[in-house]
Amino acid sequence: MVGVTASALVGVMNPLLGRLGSLLEREDANIQGVHRQVLFLRDELSSMSTALEMVSESEEASSQVKEWMGQLRELSYDVEDCIDIFVHHLGRAATCNGFIQKIIRKVITLKAHYHISIQINELKERVMEVSDRRKRYKIDPSTLLPKSVAIDPRLPALFEEADRLVGIDDQMDKLIQWLNDGISSHTQRKVVSIVGFGGLGKTTLANQVFQKVRSQFDCTAFVSVTRSPNVNKILSDTLLQFLKSSQITEDQNQDIARVQENHSLKTCEYPQLVKMNRDYLRNKRYLVVIDDLWSKQAWKEVQCAFPQNNNASKIITTTRIEDVANYCSFPHKEYVYHMMPLDSDDSRSLFLKRIFYYKDDCPLELKEVTDDILRKCHGLPLAIVNIASLLATKPISKSEWERVRNSLGSALEQDHELELVKRILFLSYCDLPHYLKICFLDLSIFPEDHVIGRLCLIRKWIAEGFVAEQQGQNLVDTAENYFSELINRNMIEPVGTDYSGRPRACRVHDIMFELIISLAAKENFVTIMADHKLTPSTNKIRRLSLQGNCEAQSLWLGANRLSQVRSFTVFGDVGKIPSLLNFHILRVLDIQNCPSLEDRDIENIGSLSHLRYISLYNSNVGKIPIQIGRLQHLQTLDLRATTIKELPATIVQLHQLVRLCVPNGVGLPNGIGGMTALEELSMLDASKNSPEVVQELGNLTKLKVLGIKWCGGNAINGEGSFKKSLISSFCNLGERNLHSLRIETTERCSMDFLFDSLCPHPCHMRMSNNGPIFPRLPKWISYLSALTNLVIFIEEVGGGDFDVLKDLPALRCLQIFTTECPQESLMIGPNGFQCLEDFHFRPSMYLKTKKRMMSLIFEAGAMPRLNRLWFRFVVHDTVSTYGTDFDFGISLLSSLKCLWVSINCRGAMVWEVEAAKATITKAAALLPNRPRHEIHIFGEEGMVEDEEQTEDSGTANQLDGAPT
Repeated sequence: MVGVTASALVGVMNPLLGRLGSLLEREDANIQGVHRQVLFLRDELSSMSTALEMVSESEEASSQVKEWMGQLRELSYDVEDCIDIFVHHLGRAATCNGFIQKIIRKVITLKAHYHISIQINELKERVMEVSDRRKRYKIDPSTLLPKSVAIDPRLPALFEEADRLVGIDDQMDKLIQWLNDGISSHTQRKVVSIVGFGGLGKTTLANQVFQKVRSQFDCTAFVSVTRSPNVNKILSDTLLQFLKSSQITEDQNQDIARVQENHSLKTCEYPQLVKMNRDYLRNKRYLVVIDDLWSKQAWKEVQCAFPQNNNASKIITTTRIEDVANYCSFPHKEYVYHMMPLDSDDSRSLFLKRIFYYKDDCPLELKEVTDDILRKCHGLPLAIVNIASLLATKPISKSEWERVRNSLGSALEQDHELELVKRILFLSYCDLPHYLKICFLDLSIFPEDHVIGRLCLIRKWIAEGFVAEQQGQNLVDTAENYFSELINRNMIEPVGTDYSGRPRACRVHDIMFELIISLAAKENFVTIMADHKLTPSTNKIRRLSLQGNCEAQSLWLGANRLSQVRSFTVFGDVGKIPSLLNFHILRVLDIQNCPSLEDRDIENIGSLSHLRYISLYNSNVGKIPIQIGRLQHLQTLDLRATTIKELPATIVQLHQLVRLCVPNGVGLPNGIGGMTALEELSMLDASKNSPEVVQELGNLTKLKVLGIKWCGGNAINGEGSFKKSLISSFCNLGERNLHSLRIETTERCSMDFLFDSLCPHPCHMRMSNNGPIFPRLPKWISYLSALTNLVIFIEEVGGGDFDVLKDLPALRCLQIFTTECPQESLMIGPNGFQCLEDFHFRPSMYLKTKKRMMSLIFEAGAMPRLNRLWFRFVVHDTVSTYGTDFDFGISLLSSLKCLWVSINCRGAMVWEVEAAKATITKAAALLPNRPRHEIHIFGEEGMVEDEEQTEDSGTANQLDGAPT
């Protein structure tokens, strides 16, 4: 497996060689022989990089070669650190103007070159030593064993096929049968355990069963447990899910808010959480899934919260350890389900569907090699999917498939199944390009089971220098491609989707996570301090990740240990963090959800001159030091959910800042228009900023994402001039690069002055999240040909509005909120909405009007790609107009996967409500995807008895016929 390490090291060295090349192009580098020395470093390291390329093609190598690679890795890091410091000093000198300033510049330059000369000479000696070792170890192609060739990527549709489940139906039926045993009688709590080694799909099976049977229980929860479980968090999560899955009352809303507050502040202790869960569940039939149990002790602590209440409640556990499964289900060991590998037919089906659109498309010449590969996979879904994903990126030829089959040989000789999976996953890792390996290793800084935001992740990749410039693409687009490629290769799992159809986040399968941690340790990629444990390392710390309370363990982190840390990441409340003065070349500072963080902890942030990325999200920080203006390389500054009220004037000196996110209520300084690199700014609070600041927004020609908080009334001083400035800026931004606009309002106020004045129209807009309530659909909406996501609040919507919206060619997500219910039937026909995947229609249901309220009607062929639908209707008016069999055309939405319906019961009789529910359920059942559907009922207090409604109708008829 030496090729794994060598290939990752190539991913480190290639950016370094690019940096050295760029430095050689600078005229300043010719002073005092620096050019000659840098040239020597580049040439020697380039030669060694070529040797690494050869090593990366091998399966095994001697311990001497491995030692040489370790030395080369550390040398590469040190050379890059040296170059960073030197370039920074040159940048400082370049800002000097005037006679005196030029003298200062000369002194700075001479001093920088003096120090860099000493350091480069030292590095030169180390390079020569490492080069001599390479010659002594005779690293050349003749001594190395080849491995499979590099991947040629293709098949972008792989990700869509990843969710197709194979061989799971019989397993589901068995588990559902167990869960239904005694469901109609008052039996005691029962525990069903699913056991099997990692990668068999235990979590997938448990989740599918959970979704099928959850409607039979009063409340439900699904939680995951890590190897070092935080029991308090688990029990807090179960309580929140129990509350939210039940029928929500006002008291429960208060309970949810209280639990969420206690959860965020971590004020509830274990005994209190156990009691709160037990008290809530005492008289309820509940279902809870406890996923990925690793120990009996964890089960002991968690199960105390779930009472034996004789209501036929059920618990599902999943674990890799048979003893734990037996312990959970005791004394009913007959309810331990041993999950088995896929049989040969299901294995073949899963394997071929990942490569071909139809499994019968597989050429006959590949049948034998396919059988060989599947035999070696032993029916393990995770292994099958990964090997199939690898083959899907290669030419469909017998020789290529045989080459992959042959390289699996040594991996499949292991005795332990977990080791088997890890070895096979190594193969997928080996086939990653060098640039993806380094990004993949970066996932090791996150805790196990952490949901990793896509945008945050790719911005950190850019800040660390992992993303190489590609011709015709900016760094963000390239990083997005990196992320997508990791998903398509099944290395990470997507979580949710955003308005563009991209995953919002990702997570790493637990077995894959073990692989990453193992690789990161070998590569000295990251040092992890978690739960009073430290990953051992005798090397310099390059990246530091603190997870959990590490205050006691962080005492040893002195200046010498932290001086070469490039990335410092904190997850949760870790207590006291190390002094920032100890970090000399830090590029990434990511401290999130850390309530113990204080202003004094970041007072020296201005000394971190190499910072590219800062996130203090949801941390207890109220002031940003004025020295932040020194951070001339800073690209991202995320201050959301902090207590900051004002930014220092020096913030405008950050000329490379691309993303600035601040909480509501923050005032921006004058001069913001000079930050021409800004692409994202949110949220701009109108009540805290001057018209001059708003006017300057129009100068931000690269701005793509803008968020504004607008306050009506007297909240804004000089509202007239403010409006003029806002209109001027929006007109400038709209014709340039503005893609996403979000407006928040704190009260009912009009912004017609803005939207009716937009000229030219914002033709590049892709997302619009508008908080103000429009009296009508704005005319400019029809010009947004690139719009993919629209959230809009409007007083009343009519058929003409839908005629405008349906012709937006790129629209994927549409959410309409109205203050009035439609007074006409809104017909949605087959023409238009060709790309729409997500549709929310939410008219207000709290009106006192007596006018008849109509609703949506979907015709055959309407919204052909619609996956998710959420709408509301008044049941009495609908049944009175269309009858009890009216299903709004839901049964015609052939692509539907999720359906949420809210029914207003005011003025309705019980039979009308039940008939409507039955009709919707029936319509959903007729659809090919059998969409998951939820029906929410409200307004029960306004329902009427049959006699009462008849009497009211009669009175109304008499009044209609009375003389005037």
